[in-house]
Amino acid sequence: MFFRVKDKSEYDGLKLVKAVMPNFVGMYSEILRDNDIPFIARQEGAAGYMKIVTGGLLIPENFYVKPEDYDKALELYNAFIEIEAEEN
Repeated sequence: MFFRVKDKSEYDGLKLVKAVMPNFVGMYSEILRDNDIPFIARQEGAAGYMKIVTGGLLIPENFYVKPEDYDKALELYNAFIEIEAEEN
């Protein structure tokens, strides 16, 4: 096998919470900041380039947090972002 699929559930020891669509990235970032949860938001592969070319309307960002913050970050996502997405 020439290529290995990279496990995207972790990034430099951080755990993937969710891939968040662009219209909710700002909201989720603020929710995590308000709850003192440090995070990294990043696009995978060529997504950063595609975001520049297309304006990023369909390019999700992966949110990574420390393992000890994972449960709280996921709870906040489910409580605020998932409900907001269903209403729209």
